[in-house]
Amino acid sequence: MEDENKSSWRYDFEEEYGENNENVEPTAPCSRAEQEAQVKQTLRELMIGIGILSVLVLLVGNLVLRGNLKFSLGVLAGTVTAVCLSFSMYRSVLIATEFPEKEASGYMKKTALYRMVIMIVVVGAAAYFLQGYGLFGVVIGILTLKLSAFLWPVIHKYNPSLRGK
Repeated sequence: MEDENKSSWRYDFEEEYGENNENVEPTAPCSRAEQEAQVKQTLRELMIGIGILSVLVLLVGNLVLRGNLKFSLGVLAGTVTAVCLSFSMYRSVLIATEFPEKEASGYMKKTALYRMVIMIVVVGAAAYFLQGYGLFGVVIGILTLKLSAFLWPVIHKYNPSLRGK
């Protein structure tokens, strides 16, 4: 008797019916220009999120730490790193769409490793030069990219440049 859970085939209910059981229509393929416009819009919205979160971190951090200069420099360095990583992802996605699927996957893995090395170098430099609160600020500054990705749906929903579309 064969176990039903060992089947390699899996039906993905949410792919066909969505989260709220509504029938999801397949989307039409986009042209290259439409893909670039969508990726560019997402990049803009990530930048907005990184900016908002960095300002909040600086305000709260400086209130708590009473204006610690190393923390502020760390957040600034982390924010600049997050912006550079965002542009790297933007460029990688655009380039990967020109490759066949297997080559695109390899290219994206290579560029993700490159971005990881950049983060390690920046955190290592902060550990050496800024120590303590500065290192903490760099890590939080870099994490604004990740948090901005979580905020993206909200920013996308309320982005004034998308109103009327």
